[in-house]
Amino acid sequence: MRRWGRQGRQGRYSPFPNNKQQTTNNKQQTTNNKQQTTMKFKTLKPMMLGLSILSLSIAINSDLFTQVQAQSELTLTAAESTSTEFTPIVNFKPDSNEELDGSKGGASRPTDIKCSSDETYHPPMTSLLPASKQGLTVTTHPTFWVYIPQTSAPQAHFTLKDENNRGVYQTRFPINKTGRIVSISLPKDEFPLEVGKTYRWSVALICQPTQTDIPIVGGKVKRVELNSAPITAQNIGTSSELLLAEAVSYGKAGYWYDMLNSLAQLRQTHPNNNVITTNWVHLLNSEGLEKIATKPLF
Repeated sequence: MRRWGRQGRQGRYSPFPNNKQQTTNNKQQTTNNKQQTTMKFKTLKPMMLGLSILSLSIAINSDLFTQVQAQSELTLTAAESTSTEFTPIVNFKPDSNEELDGSKGGASRPTDIKCSSDETYHPPMTSLLPASKQGLTVTTHPTFWVYIPQTSAPQAHFTLKDENNRGVYQTRFPINKTGRIVSISLPKDEFPLEVGKTYRWSVALICQPTQTDIPIVGGKVKRVELNSAPITAQNIGTSSELLLAEAVSYGKAGYWYDMLNSLAQLRQTHPNNNVITTNWVHLLNSEGLEKIATKPLF
């Protein structure tokens, strides 16, 4: 299992190992240990939404990493992620100035609906969305995340519609009896979402041809314009640090889809990293998704 680096480049804490960090000899280290040191953070250019690398480094503080190192040999549980001692890095703050509308983003059926040849789903098919079943994005081609339980259905059907209920994009994809959280992305060369427009999306299991009442979940997505400069890798370091900075920044701004996707990519890249896993579980728990918070990603 990869360990978290205690100190990143330029003296700021990083949750990702730094293989290039030089070591000092034992004599010099003994002398340095007798001195009281203070972590100095490198001041960088302000990044998107007023969040700077300085503020990110402060958020990822030494107390958190001490806690994580102490727990590194433990098996993560949902209960650990909700401990009063846990300080999350990634938090979601809905943008009250960018409400979609007064209704919830539907496309969900009662949780007891299943393919006829399946056992009862525990937990049921679930879209990874806040309780309102709607969220914002700043990207033209967002990624959608859904938990699909163990099922006999060989495929699922994804649909995206505009505000007038006109089809924008649809596709089928194999699900391989997963019991996992899966992602669906729009093709990068077509179907860009328009700024200010709200769309409905859904994922339905393709059960037996004769079954008409099928499991289906979904929600709404609204694309909003990003007024600040995007985060760039130039001032961050590694690609993993960039994803973490994006997740923190998007969460503060209320961009659910972008925050979730950045954190999900980190989970896939660092499946054994307790800081990433604990933040993921905490985020889903905070939005009422505790039943699928520890499910694997596919």
